[in-house]
Amino acid sequence: MDDSARLARIEELLQEGNRLRSEAIALQKESLAVQKSLVDETRANIVKAGKVNDQALEMQRRAKGAVRVIFGIVFILVVYLSYLLFFRLNLP
Repeated sequence: MDDSARLARIEELLQEGNRLRSEAIALQKESLAVQKSLVDETRANIVKAGKVNDQALEMQRRAKGAVRVIFGIVFILVVYLSYLLFFRLNLP
């Protein structure tokens, strides 16, 4: 009876081990699926970030052009006002 109890206990432990292995495999599959979805989401975010960076670069280029135009206009106004002050207006 002692041997049959030991064998029954070994069989029970083997079944428990098999059940735990099955659960571990299921958890690993679930973990892999979650990781895959996170990788996909990260890739999508990288693509979005690239688009945002491209748009920011384009805005920066436009802003540089606008700044050049504005500084040109300000320079012309300063030169014109200097001309008016020193050459056109006869101040006593």
